[in-house]
Amino acid sequence: MAPRKAVKWRRRRGAECPGVAAGVPYQAAYPSLKPLASWTRDLCQRVEQFGRWAETAHPPTLFWLAGFTFPTGFLTAVLQFSARQHNVSVDTLSWEFIVSMVDDNYLLFPPKDGVFIRGLYLEGAGWDKKNSCLVEAEPMQLVCPIPTIHFRPVENRKKIAKSMYSCPCYYFPVRSGGAGRPSFVVAVDLKSGAVPYDHWVKRGTALLMSLDS
Repeated sequence: MAPRKAVKWRRRRGAECPGVAAGVPYQAAYPSLKPLASWTRDLCQRVEQFGRWAETAHPPTLFWLAGFTFPTGFLTAVLQFSARQHNVSVDTLSWEFIVSMVDDNYLLFPPKDGVFIRGLYLEGAGWDKKNSCLVEAEPMQLVCPIPTIHFRPVENRKKIAKSMYSCPCYYFPVRSGGAGRPSFVVAVDLKSGAVPYDHWVKRGTALLMSLDS
């Protein structure tokens, strides 16, 4: 293909197909809705996370879940490790979610069980750090960061309380997914605050692992 025609083809494909960065389709890179500049920074952060992990031979204290191309696989591996550690069936394990009330600088060591997950965003709600619960978002605020969450495997967990909202977590803002893969990752139980959980259901409140900017 001639250089001039190749440039035109890339521009046309970039306009038609979301997730195309510099003419590279999803099949050649991990799914993303970011523009090229943001996508490049995102890629560098992924390389840094895994590079540091490989150099030290120790997993990070805080895991950036969005840095995994298949985060569900990572979460399943954490459950499997916990099952072996406690000599129980992995099918009996589920997640308990504890939102941190301290700054990440104070989380110096990994938890005894499970993992610390950082870098998630709330869409359709805000977060009250003092009371550790959902609140209405600030005016003109589309998304807000949520503090680090402790994903803790628990055995035979009881039914979720009515004061909790089972908040869906998505890989990227397009909740229907794309490129042949779903966007849904996991449901995270968050305190619904002063309103019942169905208030946030109607709001369409969700957690996002990455943004489109």
